[in-house]
Amino acid sequence: MSSSDTRQMPAYTRSFIERRRLNWFPLGLMYASYYICRYNLSYANASIRAEYGWSKEEIGYVITSFFWIYAIGQFINGQIIDRFGGRRMILFGAVFIIALNALFGFGESIGALSYFIMIWSLNGYFQAFGAPAIVKVNANWFALRERGTFTGIFGMMIQAGRWAVIPIATYVLTNSRWPWLFYLPAIITGAAAIYAWLHVEDHPEDLGFPSVVPLSKEEGSDLKPASFRYTMKKVLTSKTLWLISGAYFCTGVVRSGLEQWFPSYLTEVHKLPQDSFAFQVTAYGMPLGAVLGAVAAGWTSDKIFQGRRGPSAAILYFGQLVLLILFNIYTGPVISGIFLILLSFFVNGPHSLLGGAAAIDFGGRKAAASAAGLIDAFQYVGAGLTGFLIGGILDKFGWGGWATSLSGFALLGGILMVIIWNAKPEEATSPS
Repeated sequence: MSSSDTRQMPAYTRSFIERRRLNWFPLGLMYASYYICRYNLSYANASIRAEYGWSKEEIGYVITSFFWIYAIGQFINGQIIDRFGGRRMILFGAVFIIALNALFGFGESIGALSYFIMIWSLNGYFQAFGAPAIVKVNANWFALRERGTFTGIFGMMIQAGRWAVIPIATYVLTNSRWPWLFYLPAIITGAAAIYAWLHVEDHPEDLGFPSVVPLSKEEGSDLKPASFRYTMKKVLTSKTLWLISGAYFCTGVVRSGLEQWFPSYLTEVHKLPQDSFAFQVTAYGMPLGAVLGAVAAGWTSDKIFQGRRGPSAAILYFGQLVLLILFNIYTGPVISGIFLILLSFFVNGPHSLLGGAAAIDFGGRKAAASAAGLIDAFQYVGAGLTGFLIGGILDKFGWGGWATSLSGFALLGGILMVIIWNAKPEEATSPS
């Protein structure tokens, strides 16, 4: 196969396209339900603090416990998923996420900070079965020059989980008590798991379709899982993956720093109740901005930069930097809401692109989940800093330190992506 041929988009039959849609849609909904069981805490944050008299730093330990255990889980679970398959393991994780969200809501009757830290950290570990599993399945169903675009589409579906949290949170906090912010997402995740179990398959070959992404000679000629030695070597010896992981660490700080604290910012600084029009516009607008950022990053990396992920990501990181600087200069409920929505666009573009398409690009079919696990682990090491550390900064310096503490990470992420501006994997050819 010539190099010019490998750059062409594969020709798909109608039956394949329809079956692939039936595969990725429930898979996307499955992970969206994971998000519902994760972002619910940011909306319950203020209510929990008020009920138990906790400081921002104290609730920050609950947040940090999730992120750092999630980071460990990403690296471990990526290896597990490469051996047992994405379909099986994303459903495995869902079972425990359902139980742990129910237990978190039950914690209202216990009220101990240590209890909430333990339950939410376990939720973090099982949440870490989601992203590598998504990447693992998609590595088998999408070719190089369409991965960025479909990563954007998946980003849109995943953000549906964040959208779903908003009406749930508004209703619960207006009509009931905060534990239902954990009970209802558990029920929704159960329904999504049943839907995914009925329709998702790991490989098109399992259904009699030809391979979309031929295995390389290095990977072998079959679909058997690669050895632990192979996946570890593939991931740990890739300079590009390490640079991407460093940038993803920066994404973790900025993304989670915004998403975990913006509800408290709007209610405390601008005195906006969570059921107010301005709060709702911002809350719904941020996932919309995230969707558009994911789609734009994926499309430009596929169509304009010919499969290179660095240029799109670098531009978006530097955009974050500019917006974070402006955030402290121009204040007010309307302009702050606009900045938060724009930041979601610029932050979630690299998040979707690097954690999805780039992991497949440089991990390959047999090590895709391991690559995703390494990259995402770094994101959540960074995200963990946005719990107790950002909480402590807010307790000591107030909200003026919020955007300032995030801006340096946006700059560093952009620099790292400039370094890999021209990085692009060699496209696999069929084994001889």
